Amino acid sequence: MTSGWGGVREGAGRPRTSPDGQLRKQRQTRASDDEWEMIKSFAAIVKKDPARAARIIKTE
Repeated sequence: MTSGWGGVREGAGRPRTSPDGQLRKQRQTRASDDEWEMIKSFAAIVKKDPARAARIIKTE
């Protein structure tokens, strides 16, 4: 007798795509704690407002 709970199910879990439907691949990088805080802040900007992130990069 099985309860049907748990295990792999189609459609379960968090979506791996961005709001525009593109697949978000997992990446990795090495960073110090201070660098990681900056990376996290910038990643949030990229996800919320890509145009702003592009402007930030162009100012360099």
